[in-house]
Amino acid sequence: MAIEKTKLKLAPKMFKLPKLKQRKYLIMGGLALLILIYIAVSSAMPLPVNVITVHPQDFTKGFTEEGEVMAAQEWSIFNSVEGKLESLKVQNGDSVKKGDVLFEMNTVDLKYQLDGLKAQFHSLEGQRLQNYKNPNDAQVAQQKLVIEQAEKDVHKEELNLSRMKALYDAGSISLVQYEEAQTSFEKSNNVLEQQTLGLQLIYEQNKASQGTELYYSNQKKALQAQIDQLVDKINKANVVALQDGIIKDITLKEGNVIPQGQQIMTVFTNDGYKLESYVLASDSLDIKVGSTVQLIQRTSTGNQLFEGKVEAVGVSAIERISPLGLKENRVKVTILLAAFSAVVLGSNLDVKYTTLEEPNKLLIPKTALFPYQEGDAVWMIQEGKAKIQPVKKGHENDSHVMIEEGLAKDDIILQDPNLKDLKEGKRLKALL
Repeated sequence: MAIEKTKLKLAPKMFKLPKLKQRKYLIMGGLALLILIYIAVSSAMPLPVNVITVHPQDFTKGFTEEGEVMAAQEWSIFNSVEGKLESLKVQNGDSVKKGDVLFEMNTVDLKYQLDGLKAQFHSLEGQRLQNYKNPNDAQVAQQKLVIEQAEKDVHKEELNLSRMKALYDAGSISLVQYEEAQTSFEKSNNVLEQQTLGLQLIYEQNKASQGTELYYSNQKKALQAQIDQLVDKINKANVVALQDGIIKDITLKEGNVIPQGQQIMTVFTNDGYKLESYVLASDSLDIKVGSTVQLIQRTSTGNQLFEGKVEAVGVSAIERISPLGLKENRVKVTILLAAFSAVVLGSNLDVKYTTLEEPNKLLIPKTALFPYQEGDAVWMIQEGKAKIQPVKKGHENDSHVMIEEGLAKDDIILQDPNLKDLKEGKRLKALL
């Protein structure tokens, strides 16, 4: 028992603790060893990664623009008469039949103008008649009496000439006497002709010139044209519906003074809708008439999807201002909507145009690519380890890219090429 006590007393001297500086080195060495062990274990453990299994898919490429809903058939109604809107017979949303009166323009001023033109027309006719002076009746009667006497003298000399010719043929009178009878007959004829010309001269002196008649004729035509124009305007002051439809776009009120040609309202038929969308001129080249587009309408309960068909693509671009205030050359595209009960005229829909479709192609997310040796590459898993695989890209859209070379069906690639500790040969664990 004594010996054991002695050993116990000597124990503290045999197991002395290291000095403070030595303990510090021991602790640091232990930590370094633990770090090395952790690095070694971590390097040996596979890196968990999200992966994608490559398989053929249908590739589509396109773009989305905004479009405005409009009636498939509609007609703008304009006023033909400048003035006051006298009476508005319909309101927005009213249904009308062909021939129904839509509105009436005030025509009081037009009727005053018409009365003034008619008065001018009658006054002009009076002025024309004043240029035709009636010849003096007494002068004409006297000249007619002179002509009548000259005709009697011609008849008398003609009988005398016939008698003298018979006597001359019988040898009862001389040639001189017969010739004197001929001379008397010719003189009487000359006198008759002179008096007849005298009567014609009396009439000609009281007749208006041809230029005067032409002047008044053209003045009357000009006035008549103005009268016809006013009559036409008055008749058009009562505007009627040319077809059955529904009224919209009325912004004016009775009593408003409006210029000629201003739009008053629109009439549309409730038998279909169309969409007008403006796309960039460069994009319009890829849009074909008859192609199908996807339409998206945002509602409080979520997006509603339906289809439309391209009816027309504009042949020229127009300048429009973008939401960012930039000037852009855009082309109008008209799209016919399929039946859709919840559509609202004037509302906007998103139009998704598909410009390219290629079936059965290998597609991967664009985010899986990274630059590599003046080209592109992806990380793939080969025999459980990471490998850089160069690829050749094809067409791409907003989210995916087509791979033409470098990958095959069922290849497994990494979603994120920028993972920490990722390097070639690194063991990988694919996460489901």
